Amino acid sequence: MLNKIKTELSELLFLSRDALHIHIGLGIYIAAMVLFRRGPASIVPWLVVLVAQLANELLDGIHHGALDIDVTGALRDIGNTMLWPTVVLLIARRFDKKRNCPKLSYQGR
Repeated sequence: MLNKIKTELSELLFLSRDALHIHIGLGIYIAAMVLFRRGPASIVPWLVVLVAQLANELLDGIHHGALDIDVTGALRDIGNTMLWPTVVLLIARRFDKKRNCPKLSYQGR
């Protein structure tokens, strides 16, 4: 059932399965930020995407029978799904650290 939904979505949106993972990952990330009222520097939305993707891979494995997981395909799917949420998280944390740094004042004589 899940594979059928993904295939139909892919065909409806004219996207490859890889592109679908990228878009859905970013969509879940934004939805989690809104739902949990967390900014992009919070790990919580990133973890929501990770858990959703791992659950997706588990369901894919169950669908193919007896947890028959294609490791290479699963890693590609995880990478595609987690790419942009990870980039946004790292950049947001980098800027957040810069903003929270104490300011050094120059007292010239």
